[in-house]
Amino acid sequence: MREKLANVLWGLVWIAIGVFVFGKVMGFWDIPVLFPGWWTLLIIVPSIISMIKNGVRPVNSIFLLCGVLLLLEQNYMIERGTLGKILIPAIFIVIGLSILFRSLFGGAKHHYDGTQGYSATFAGNVVTATESPFTGCEADAVFGGLDLDLRGVAIEDGAVIEASAIFGGIDIKVPEGVNVKLRRTELFGGAKSRVASRNDGPVLYVNALCMFGGVDIK
Repeated sequence: MREKLANVLWGLVWIAIGVFVFGKVMGFWDIPVLFPGWWTLLIIVPSIISMIKNGVRPVNSIFLLCGVLLLLEQNYMIERGTLGKILIPAIFIVIGLSILFRSLFGGAKHHYDGTQGYSATFAGNVVTATESPFTGCEADAVFGGLDLDLRGVAIEDGAVIEASAIFGGIDIKVPEGVNVKLRRTELFGGAKSRVASRNDGPVLYVNALCMFGGVDIK
């Protein structure tokens, strides 16, 4: 639903631009094209649409903050020269608030309490799980890529994967019929599940920490 709404908004934005330019060229109206700081809309509008589509994340929050502050500065609502002084601490505050709210209001988190772990550090690693039923694991990628294939094992209901992608990437392939529940903590990275949501079948919980990296579940 969010993705559909975001696509509708993108469509309306492009239609509005087209109608405005057409009317300007044809002389139907003589509205000034530019206003002080108009270019900040190229930051603000995509950030808002990203929030609608993907939820409030540190990255889109930071871009929105930067766009709004730049717009205020361009319209002399913020004194020139002070933006650089407040931007960096404001970014840290946004990141902290995002993490805090996700921790407090992100719902119950399931933890993995076992010892099974796979990692890729400064290299690539392809792992095909053989333990069945699969009860969970830790998956870490640091400056590397980890490919974890679970398609050959049965997933125990309630299994948990603790996935950490730090300047790296993790691909997780799951069997058909598994219901993936993804919980994300992202900082200049992202986690995404391409698995269709189901009401039946075993549930696999994935806690993804992405810092300049990504986790892809399919």
